[in-house]
Amino acid sequence: MWSLQIAPKEADGLLIGMELAQEGVVNAPTADLFLCSSVTNATYATTTEVYPDSPRAEVTDEQCNRAQVAAIVGGLDYILKMK
Repeated sequence: MWSLQIAPKEADGLLIGMELAQEGVVNAPTADLFLCSSVTNATYATTTEVYPDSPRAEVTDEQCNRAQVAAIVGGLDYILKMK
């Protein structure tokens, strides 16, 4: 079983000052915020945040690696279905 840590809403109901698209998710203007996913100037980009050193969840290095791989595979699967 995987531990899942989702950033909680702030007191004002926002997350990093933005409205949530769904629990733990914001649709952020990544280039404006200089976020990692804006480095390549890709039309569509995403990022996953899985922290093995989080005090809130017991997540192993292996789970972090698998989360990153799952994000990439999911994106590639989506692209292949769009062809």
